[in-house]
Amino acid sequence: MNFPKTETLEPSVAQPGHADAGKLVIPVLVEEAQVDILREHTGTVRVRKVVHQQNGPAALEGFREVVETTRVPVNQVVDAVQVPRSLDDVLVIPVYEERLVRQLVLVEEIHVRRRRESLQPAEPTSLRREEVIVERLDPATRQWVAEGS
Repeated sequence: MNFPKTETLEPSVAQPGHADAGKLVIPVLVEEAQVDILREHTGTVRVRKVVHQQNGPAALEGFREVVETTRVPVNQVVDAVQVPRSLDDVLVIPVYEERLVRQLVLVEEIHVRRRRESLQPAEPTSLRREEVIVERLDPATRQWVAEGS
């Protein structure tokens, strides 16, 4: 900081016959400060981003539904047609046939069951991961040194 030089001033008394005669005049001083910013190079830093790539199978988790059908022979004479019905997790679909003697015969039932299976197929894939490295230039050795090392 640079400070201006200051002067020492003495109080003075106004001259006789003047309008301000007999008054004591004290000078008021103003100080000013000047601040300068000095830039100084203290070091060099660089930031690098490295992308790592890993190839290999990726386990995918999923499911698929499998439908199983079973034909169940019944061959039973019935009075009326029934609509498809559910028994627990099985859909029962009746199949009918009319015969010449005008009998309604339940020939068979088709049982349909849905089952869910878990899948974990291994698909070849490429996965990337980014890493950021912050390095500082060592002024003595002129070598880049990773921060935190």
